[in-house]
Amino acid sequence: MATALTVGAVDGLMGSAEEKVSLALFGLILAGGAVTLSWGQIQRHATASKMPVMLHPPGQIYTPTSMGLNDLQASTGDESTP
Repeated sequence: MATALTVGAVDGLMGSAEEKVSLALFGLILAGGAVTLSWGQIQRHATASKMPVMLHPPGQIYTPTSMGLNDLQASTGDESTP
């Protein structure tokens, strides 16, 4: 993007200095496009960083690896399950 901006600015300046309208317009369009694309990338990055990160689906419970199924059943206090 920086290269396109630089080339566009130089073309715009050369075109306006030599009174070549087509070169000046090409430079302005190229520089404007580079600025627009850069702005769009900044906006997309800003919106993506504001979105909350979900580590696991809601309602799903993760147990530590040291805790097995029998330990989990014993800790619930439900005596009807084996």
